[in-house]
Amino acid sequence: MQTSQLPQTHRDHELTSTQRIVDAVLALSQGDPWGAGGTHVLNAVEQEIAAYRLNEADALADEWRASECRAQVRAAELRLRSEEFREESGLRPWGLLVSTAGAIALTDDEGYSPLHWAAENNAWYALPESALTADAMLQANARNETPFEMAAKRHALHNISEEALTRLAGSRNRAGDTPLHLSARGGYLLTLPRFLKTEELLALEDAEGISVLERHRRATQASG
Repeated sequence: MQTSQLPQTHRDHELTSTQRIVDAVLALSQGDPWGAGGTHVLNAVEQEIAAYRLNEADALADEWRASECRAQVRAAELRLRSEEFREESGLRPWGLLVSTAGAIALTDDEGYSPLHWAAENNAWYALPESALTADAMLQANARNETPFEMAAKRHALHNISEEALTRLAGSRNRAGDTPLHLSARGGYLLTLPRFLKTEELLALEDAEGISVLERHRRATQASG
């Protein structure tokens, strides 16, 4: 679909409608920010999401879950990664929406975020590295699964560049944990790529002052 030839009905939708969001990310992914008002639409989405302070301790989470904006961006995300849309346009527009809205904003009622889907489908190539934050990768769903854990257990971290994965492994989320601490507690630290197990990274401490290596030792002793 050529975004410069969008039907008038699409252009007249309110800025954060599902169709306008889909058209905007498609336009931007094709290098045409003007065809569907791409930048303007995504700026409006970002501003509305920001009002709910989703990345802060006092997030208005209940209000966000009940908001029309959430319904629209989640519907757009589902459409962008539908099999039909992927066949036509690939996953680049989906990755752009995830980067814009953020994984927390696009999480469903079961705690399942776009990064959980990426982990299940080994679709990291579609996501910009800026979307791979510690908070997003350590976000647990209703089954207490995190995207990092799912990818590691599926040996599906290799689609993330070594540089980005090293940065991610040593990054702390809001609770003070790193993906390496999660791996140590879960007992699968040894299965991670070797470049993630340097002395410097294994010495990183969590909010309780316990290193990755010590977490691994405690998990090993508890299971042994």
